Amino acid sequence: MIFLVSFFSEALTSFLAFISFVYLVWYVFVSVKIHFGYGENNYCGFGISKKVYNSIWILYKDQEFVKDFVEILKKESDLSDIVAKSQSQYYINAQMYKGDKSRHGEEDEMDWRILIKGKYSGYGFQPDSKRIAREVIKSNGYKKFSKKNEFQAVDNKAMFTVIYYIVTRPDFADTAEKYLYTAVSNGTSVSVPPLPKWSFKEYSY
Repeated sequence: MIFLVSFFSEALTSFLAFISFVYLVWYVFVSVKIHFGYGENNYCGFGISKKVYNSIWILYKDQEFVKDFVEILKKESDLSDIVAKSQSQYYINAQMYKGDKSRHGEEDEMDWRILIKGKYSGYGFQPDSKRIAREVIKSNGYKKFSKKNEFQAVDNKAMFTVIYYIVTRPDFADTAEKYLYTAVSNGTSVSVPPLPKWSFKEYSY
């Protein structure tokens, strides 16, 4: 009798431990899904929807979008000057040598997480880069890209911040000339991705 009680007691303890483990795994899974935007709201920790985030990596593969983007950029008298004026204090502090145009993951992350993400109206943004981003969002190439990716109004607002972010990277003027202008000239898509993978980190590691 004592043996049976002991056996059932141990079995019950093991069963409860198993249930607790399953619950813990389920809780972590659900938490991660919610954080990274795979839940009902489809919103990820980067401050943009999953739909927008996924579209960023194919943005430069859309030839019509790139064509309109280049037309807008070529109307500017000095794109290099605009990009230089658009640098945040994070980049100014990080660039020890005059004329440094290299990208830095930490500064990119700080720019996005603190200065750009969620500021759909562009309040406080550098005026010229802000104007470029707005013109891009109004272009036919972007509108078709938006429709193709089934963007909602909130996604288009988020894409304004993404375009502003792209334009204000320190290497953007060189990237535009080397890749975007060349692609339009040759009638091909751009092989280089618009942004490095670190760009939309939510937290520092």
